[in-house]
Amino acid sequence: MKKPAPRLTSRQIAGIAAIFRSLADASRLYLLHALMANSGTVGELVCRTGLQQANVSKHLAGLLAAGLVKRQRKGKFVTYSIGDPLVYRLCDLVCGKLDRDLREAVADLRKAS
Repeated sequence: MKKPAPRLTSRQIAGIAAIFRSLADASRLYLLHALMANSGTVGELVCRTGLQQANVSKHLAGLLAAGLVKRQRKGKFVTYSIGDPLVYRLCDLVCGKLDRDLREAVADLRKAS
């Protein structure tokens, strides 16, 4: 039996929507994926993602505002890293769903042939 969903206020719904808006951009997902492997500076993230420096900076600012990444100054450099374990959990959930969907599609193809 499913547990009933908690009752959410309009403020909570707006907060949830803001997080999903932050995640609804492929460039931001590339950055989060890169940061899940290892923290990095803007320059390092440019190299790892192939994105332009201006785009990396802009998207990191959005992810920082959403609390999904954090930054730390190390001398002259600012290093970014995952700021909330929620990122890892969301990735596990979404990647798990994609994996299940793919396995089901393969099974359906095998049945059809």
